[in-house]
Amino acid sequence: MDLINRTFSYETDLDDVRKFLLEIYQLTGSLQYLIPIKIENHKYGPCGPSYTKKDDEDIKIWEIESKKVAISHRGSAENYHIEVHPEFKQLEREIFLKIEDFEVKKKTKGKIKSLNIYMYTVETDELRTKTLLDLQYTNHGLHEYNYIISNIENKIDYRIPEGFIIRNINGESDLLSLIKVIGSVFQHCASYMTVEKLLFMHQAEFYSPDLDLIAVAPNSEFAAFCMFRFDPLTKIAELEIIGAKQEYKNLGLEKALIYEGLYRLRKYNPKMVCAVEIDVSDELNKIISSVGFKKQTNMYIWRKVL
Repeated sequence: MDLINRTFSYETDLDDVRKFLLEIYQLTGSLQYLIPIKIENHKYGPCGPSYTKKDDEDIKIWEIESKKVAISHRGSAENYHIEVHPEFKQLEREIFLKIEDFEVKKKTKGKIKSLNIYMYTVETDELRTKTLLDLQYTNHGLHEYNYIISNIENKIDYRIPEGFIIRNINGESDLLSLIKVIGSVFQHCASYMTVEKLLFMHQAEFYSPDLDLIAVAPNSEFAAFCMFRFDPLTKIAELEIIGAKQEYKNLGLEKALIYEGLYRLRKYNPKMVCAVEIDVSDELNKIISSVGFKKQTNMYIWRKVL
């Protein structure tokens, strides 16, 4: 039986791939390398270049006799998040080698002499760790955390500073102010985010207007922001983005926004609420831990020069 890969298509594969990733979570009981929302985000995420059909090539479906065995997602920095079904873990070595060959051919056309490629392991994945060592990858250490919160039905009581309010984004008129406050915290978003891209994101299945929140200061300035995403197919929710402008930090606005988002999530009855790919050096770790999220996965990054 030959292992083949084909390019993902949003038009025909989105539901099946999300169901496949949900099945892996249900079988393993823990977050691994990809959550379903990340697949849709590849198209609708506002913090990168605008989507084109060619971007579908960054997501590959790996199959044996038309049966899905793995999904790979290539990031912009040659970094791969690869989710392999537990029944087919023995195929990881072959998958990695095929990806290396793909990267070499891709870079050779550009006449680049050296090439870095990055893979990830979670601390509980001993087989992948061994495979990457055998393939001469080097562990560059702890890279990010994945969190879950187990119970959002607990009573949530929070306070925000006097004169501030929390509300959701009210249509297109708010978007320029939202872009300004997000860009003040995440510069990589500032260089890409436009009103048109945010409106495009609103077409995504994961987008819910009541989960797109801002904290407004007494002077009507947008002071902080938070967005939860909810995938209606798999019923997985994600804390996607949270932050506050520098002059409004340490006021408890981020915690208040997360609490409000969790409260609003209740009506969707999510199977899981998570926060993934959280930078280990980010102060966000303290904030999301303080509202009840628990670290479930430590993720390590591995590098190889081809």
